[in-house]
Amino acid sequence: MIALVAQVALLAVYASYVRRLGRLHASRGTWAVALAICAVALACGWFGGALWSWVLTGTATESLATGVPWGVPVAWAVVTLALTLFDAFFDEEPFSIMWAPVAVQGLLTCVLLTFAVGLGGGVAPTAVAAAIVGVPLWLMFVLSMRRRGSASLRETILLAFVLALCSVAAALADSMVAAGALVVEFLVYLLLTGGFERLRRGFESSTERFQQEVLSRQYDEIRGIYLDMRGWRHDYHNHLQVMKADLAAGHLKELSAYLDELERDLDRVDTYVKSGNLMMDAILNSKLSLAEKGGIAVTCKAVVPESLTVDDVDLCVILGNLLDNALESCEKLADGERWLRVYLAARGSQLYVSIQNSATEDPSFNARNYITEKRGNHGLGMKRVAAVVDKYEGFLNLANEPGVFAAEVSLPL
Repeated sequence: MIALVAQVALLAVYASYVRRLGRLHASRGTWAVALAICAVALACGWFGGALWSWVLTGTATESLATGVPWGVPVAWAVVTLALTLFDAFFDEEPFSIMWAPVAVQGLLTCVLLTFAVGLGGGVAPTAVAAAIVGVPLWLMFVLSMRRRGSASLRETILLAFVLALCSVAAALADSMVAAGALVVEFLVYLLLTGGFERLRRGFESSTERFQQEVLSRQYDEIRGIYLDMRGWRHDYHNHLQVMKADLAAGHLKELSAYLDELERDLDRVDTYVKSGNLMMDAILNSKLSLAEKGGIAVTCKAVVPESLTVDDVDLCVILGNLLDNALESCEKLADGERWLRVYLAARGSQLYVSIQNSATEDPSFNARNYITEKRGNHGLGMKRVAAVVDKYEGFLNLANEPGVFAAEVSLPL
């Protein structure tokens, strides 16, 4: 009886896993039909032999008492085929990518039960059949967490160890202890997968709020630059009138000086930096204009390729947050002590970013813990920077020395 309950519970977990794995779009009726096919197959696997014996001889054997028959591995083959076909018809993800994560748990269960039945001379012990449940549970956890990028190697090893202990208890202990071990086994699986799912959703919610705040701030900055440009354009006609008056009066020296002043003003309105990359220029010029308004002495050199492998949004996350942190640090100092140095260049196959700024020395600074210890929006911002750098398998280095805070980033071109 314990083995049958374990198999039914495994079927429920397997079906739930398949439903959450990809992007399934099927009605409840279609999903109910698929589950009914799987349930009927498993029932036939357990009780089909006894029913056939009763039809032929008029007497039925007690399936649950003798052990697990050959029909159970066959039933799991049918279950695997049904769920794989269901995914093929109703999943928006490419079937060439999804078939293995969908089918491997059912096939593994089928293979393990086949070996157990074969070694048992045609009937596998029910305790062994119950213990086998732990292996596909562990595999489902690994595949689902790997797809979400949630579980570490340590957590996976811990789960495997717990499930192995529960499986041993289910195989060797008496019926009551085996039932308890199976309950613990499924609870551990459900708690871990459910906990990681809640953490993932919470992180996505926090990230979405943070991105909205970043977009709002970027909008305000770009709006300020746009209003400055509109103001210069509004004065354009006045400038023309002055120049015409100087020209008509023959004041060529005054006209030349006036043109020089306009040229300097126009350079400030146009851009602070022309790196060669449009998105890079937009981010840098937006932030450096704020630095100038805050009385920060800026030194910037940026020469990068026109096209980058780094996504524009990711580039905005890295540069925007590092520069925001630098501006925030400079604002804590007196006017004459504020400075910012920005350097960006292509070094071989890497995009190198260096941002240094004046800062108060923090004796407790620890580069390893800085990202996790920082509070507020910039704390989340630094976590996002670290996450994006890891996404591209890049390098992030933070250093705090007397009067200087430095951040270095290397990303593959």
